[in-house]
Amino acid sequence: MNNQKSINGNVALLCAVLIGITNIYVAPIYDGTSGFMVLFVLMMLTGLAVPVIYMIPSHAVKFAAYIFLGFSAYWAVGAAMNLTHTGDIFDSFQFLPIVIFAMANSIVILIAIMDAPKYGYGFAGVGAAIVIYNITMAWNLDFVGGKPDMLLLTLVLCSLIPLLWCYLLAGTARNLVFSATNRFYATLKTGIVTLSVFIILVATIAISRLPINELSDISVFLSLTSGELLKLCWYYLLSHVVFGVFVFFTNHLVLNAFDIEKTITEDGTVMYRRLAAEEDEETSEESENPYSSILKGMNDFQGEFKRGQLNRLACVQGVGKFRNELDLLVSKYDYGSKDDAEELLHQIERNVEFSFK
Repeated sequence: MNNQKSINGNVALLCAVLIGITNIYVAPIYDGTSGFMVLFVLMMLTGLAVPVIYMIPSHAVKFAAYIFLGFSAYWAVGAAMNLTHTGDIFDSFQFLPIVIFAMANSIVILIAIMDAPKYGYGFAGVGAAIVIYNITMAWNLDFVGGKPDMLLLTLVLCSLIPLLWCYLLAGTARNLVFSATNRFYATLKTGIVTLSVFIILVATIAISRLPINELSDISVFLSLTSGELLKLCWYYLLSHVVFGVFVFFTNHLVLNAFDIEKTITEDGTVMYRRLAAEEDEETSEESENPYSSILKGMNDFQGEFKRGQLNRLACVQGVGKFRNELDLLVSKYDYGSKDDAEELLHQIERNVEFSFK
């Protein structure tokens, strides 16, 4: 079993490295609309790599893989800033580059949902690769008007936006009870909060390229470009809310389509298991396993709880009932799936406590 996990981990790491290298190498090659399509596909592949990286058993290696994959993703976002050439002062922040930026940030949400927020922070923390790409391609500071202080500020802001997406949605991503309305409002709220940081980033890059020396010049610039800034706000909110909600719904649909149950252990690790496979095993062992009935009952309870069909009172009553039945079975039988039943009940108690605290 350990050997199989090691093999799966090595394959997953290889996939992460290959996708990351592909992002870094391919992103600068194309331009215009064709470049957008290529970057769109690259972002989709990066998102599909998340469930693969989940299989890496070593936490340190997994964290490093997410950092590398995040660097390559935001490197591609940096390339997206060169897709359009309109001659406008906000040339780097047209609709298509912002869409690619939204896709990269939605991958941060996906990591928080499927794996753990701590890995999402690793992916998001290298958002500065957006600026690194633009500086590296030209080997000068023209991207920020040749100003080192503006370079430092843009590096911080580019990492802060995806980090905030992970931080503000971490609780929603870990909630096992799916509520479409709550997740939509949480995504919209996060979009509004991070929008202020995005506007500061856009204004910083634009102002750094202009010969502005006084605060009065900055206020005049902002008043003249207020219409363009409002348009960028709309682009940012629309793209990020759409892709954020898409990630939540897609994850939920996949779990239900393949009858996969998601649980969170006491140490915060996310675990997945196929309910259908477990039901087949329980059927074959039912005659010799006295715990099969309570296991089936707890699995059904988990399914209803995951779909949000149980309120706090029903959950408390259900947990108490399972605890009494399990204590009775443990006092009578020393064989069967006693450990599995106790572990499952402990997970139910943890999930109920997390959801209604």
